[in-house]
Amino acid sequence: MGLSYLPYMSSCLSNTSNAGNTNHHQSHVNTQQDFSSFLMPTLRAPVNKRSLSKDSAEYRLRRERNNVAVRKSRDKARRRIMLTQQRAGQLQEENQRLQSRIGQLTQELDSLKHILSQRHLQGAEGGAAGEAGI
Repeated sequence: MGLSYLPYMSSCLSNTSNAGNTNHHQSHVNTQQDFSSFLMPTLRAPVNKRSLSKDSAEYRLRRERNNVAVRKSRDKARRRIMLTQQRAGQLQEENQRLQSRIGQLTQELDSLKHILSQRHLQGAEGGAAGEAGI
């Protein structure tokens, strides 16, 4: 599972000025150290937890607190899921109402277009008849 890392090429360290070269080199070294600590996991000794007897009062108290926290967390998750489902239902109903409204408006638009085209045809016929009478 080890990752291979490419070393810095010497070309990235070569500059024409010596002062610039030193600063450039130091910045790369610092960057490399910063990233290597980020990329390479450090091995640490496991933290020794004080072992508690399952019969001790402190153990029971910790378990009870943990059980309360778990119950609270699960209840909160259930409430969040329930609210999300309710909101989804509301949005679906609203979507259906809006789709219905789109259908109504489309029908109204079509009928108005039809009425307008009929009037336009009547006007064109009336205008043609008026010109023929001249």
